[in-house]
Amino acid sequence: MVPVVRSLISIPAGVARMNFLLFLALTTVGSGIWNSIFVVGGYLLGGQWQRIEAVAGWFSNAVVVAIIVVVVGFLGFRWRQERAQRRVDTEE
Repeated sequence: MVPVVRSLISIPAGVARMNFLLFLALTTVGSGIWNSIFVVGGYLLGGQWQRIEAVAGWFSNAVVVAIIVVVVGFLGFRWRQERAQRRVDTEE
């Protein structure tokens, strides 16, 4: 997938204390699927493999934007949750 995501995905898995063997299995399956798409695409395109570069670049950018939106949304949700909890605590 996107190089940054590939490198950083182990951090939340570690923080959540995800089972190592499950993480290893899911990472292997995910990488296998992703790499297979590019291998098959390269094979089918042959000498015209550059044509997939534009699509892969667009898709990578879309994934990064989606991740940013999810993280910002999650942080906003948590912030609102904490504010609401503080209000409840001060009212009691």
